[in-house]
Amino acid sequence: MRIALTGASGFTGRFVAGALAQAGATCVPIEADLTNATEVERAVEEAEFDRVIHLAAKAFVNAADWKAFYTVNQLGTFHLLEAIARQRPDTRCVLASSAQVYGAGAEGLIDEDTPTNPANHYAVSKLAMEWGARRWADRLEIVATRPFNYTGIGQGTEYLIPKVVDHFRRRAPVIELGNLWVKRDFGDVRAVADAYVGLALAEDAPPQTLNIATGTVRSIDEILDVLAGLSGHRPEVRVSPAFVRANDVPVLGGDAGRLRASLPGWRPRDLADTLAWMYRKEPA
Repeated sequence: MRIALTGASGFTGRFVAGALAQAGATCVPIEADLTNATEVERAVEEAEFDRVIHLAAKAFVNAADWKAFYTVNQLGTFHLLEAIARQRPDTRCVLASSAQVYGAGAEGLIDEDTPTNPANHYAVSKLAMEWGARRWADRLEIVATRPFNYTGIGQGTEYLIPKVVDHFRRRAPVIELGNLWVKRDFGDVRAVADAYVGLALAEDAPPQTLNIATGTVRSIDEILDVLAGLSGHRPEVRVSPAFVRANDVPVLGGDAGRLRASLPGWRPRDLADTLAWMYRKEPA
């Protein structure tokens, strides 16, 4: 099977390309400026594929250029879906949304029926993408995934876990963090890639919306403990007001029941294994 992949050169895309190869599928990268409908149309026309995994997006939530979230994540996705619907109707399109669509007020292990309440432009653009994509549901098989936090080798240090791992690898004397007691769902990019590939290749149609999550939560303190055990080093932790979020919920993770039902063979990776992989920079 030939799977078209946008965002193939990005952090997640590189692992998805590898997972496709491991599954015996052919990865067909689609490289185009999503904001240019003509360019997207041409890229889709020139590619030969059976199904699509759409990862390309404006991703870092603190970016100041909020307009790009909508031009890329929302309108760019619509350009892609329109081109696919015209040229290859009935194609399955697995779209990367985000668990951030659940937003403020969500707590515990949340499932896909939890009301959405996006709290930043990135999350709003992803929810708008989901809702807008349904307009193509009569011509395409749309699967919107909502991945929770995940990490791995190659993710930038502007993200929490790569930042912490980098401090331990450098044996930095001090690290500034936010609330250490909050518990979050932290996945492994390799398992997330396996989920995307499984959903793309599945014989039966997956649900229209589903979380990609581990179903477990870990605190920042626990992450620090694991890395201290790996490194024999522990930096001084200073809680910085710049990283403390007001009204932070104590526990926030994803219910992975729908994903597990769709992909019975899929399993998340233990966070301790992910941290060891990142700290030691072991092969994937």
